[in-house]
Amino acid sequence: MALAALAPATAAAQTPETFYKGKDIKVLIGAGVGGTYGLYAQLATRHMRQYIPGQPPLVLQAMPGAGGIVALNYSANAAPKDGSMIHLVHAEVLFETLMKPESKFNARDFQYIGRFADADSIGLMSRQSGVRSLDEVRQKQVTMGSTGRDTAFALGPLMLNRFAGTKFKVIAGYKGTADIHIAMQRGEVDGAAVTLANALTLQGAAVKSGDLVPIFAIAENRIPDFPNVPTVTEFGRDANEKAFLDIYTSTGTIGRALAFPPGVPKPFVQVLREAFEKTIVDKEFLAEAQKSNTPLAPMSGEKLAAYVEKLMATPPDRIAAARKINQDLMEEP
Repeated sequence: MALAALAPATAAAQTPETFYKGKDIKVLIGAGVGGTYGLYAQLATRHMRQYIPGQPPLVLQAMPGAGGIVALNYSANAAPKDGSMIHLVHAEVLFETLMKPESKFNARDFQYIGRFADADSIGLMSRQSGVRSLDEVRQKQVTMGSTGRDTAFALGPLMLNRFAGTKFKVIAGYKGTADIHIAMQRGEVDGAAVTLANALTLQGAAVKSGDLVPIFAIAENRIPDFPNVPTVTEFGRDANEKAFLDIYTSTGTIGRALAFPPGVPKPFVQVLREAFEKTIVDKEFLAEAQKSNTPLAPMSGEKLAAYVEKLMATPPDRIAAARKINQDLMEEP
C-alpha cells in the first residue's frame, strides 16, 4: 500500500515529458479486442503517441470479465495512478455506479480524457413485420430479439412497454447481433435494437432500402441521422421516470471514452486531454476511421466530466426511485 501511495507523488515530481520518456502507456479495455472497445483503443494506440510529450508507445491491455466490471474495479482500486495507464472505460460506468450501490468504483472519480464516439442505439423493425412506427406497437404485440434480458437492447423495449404503452415481447437467448438478424430474416422475431454504428454501417444498406425500419432510439436526445425517430427519454411520465431514463441513456453518451484512474496528477490529465484533442483532428487518424467505417462523435474530457457530474448530482430520492424502476424491469416476465 505504501508503494502504491508513492506512485502519484513520484509522477507529480516529474514533468509528463520526463516521466513518459522511455515508458509505455497501457490502454486498458474491459472487453475482448475484437469489439468496438478494442477498435477505438487500437486507434488510440496508433495515433495518440505523437502528441504525448516523450512520445511513449501505447500498448493495448485487454481485461474482459463481467461486462467490463472487472476492468472498472481494477482501474479504480488497483491500477497504477502515475499516468502509465489509461482506460477506455465501459460505457455503463455511470449507470452501474448509480444503480448498484455495492459497486467498487465511482464514475465521478475517473478523470475523463475524451470520447471518440457515442454508443447510442436504435430499434429496427424488419420489412416483413409490417411495423413502421412506435404507435403500431401500442396496438399489437411485437417481438424483439436479444442476447439477454439484462442488456441495454432488451431494457429499451421493456422501458417503452412501461412508459409508452407499447406491447414489445423480448425473445432472449440469441448468441449475438448476427444471429438476431438471421432470426429477423426468417420471421422468428420482428425486430431488434442495435448500436447506431451497426445501423449505419453493417445494416446501412438495409436501412436505406427500407428492409429495416427505425422506430425508436435509446439515446439522450434524438439522433441527427434519424430526426423523426422518438427516443426513450421522451416518454418519462414523472420526475422519477425521467431521472431513470437520463441515467439509463448515459451509456450512450459516455460511449467509447478514455479516462485516467482516480488519483493521477492533474498535469498528466491535462497533457492527455490536449493529446486527445490533437488526435481527433489528425488527418491520418481521420483517414483510418473513414476507411474502416468507424463512427466518430468526439466530446472533450472537460465536457464529459461535466456531464457525469451533472448526473451524479441527481437527488438521492430520485436515485432510489430509479433503482426501484430498474429492479421492476428486471423482474418483468
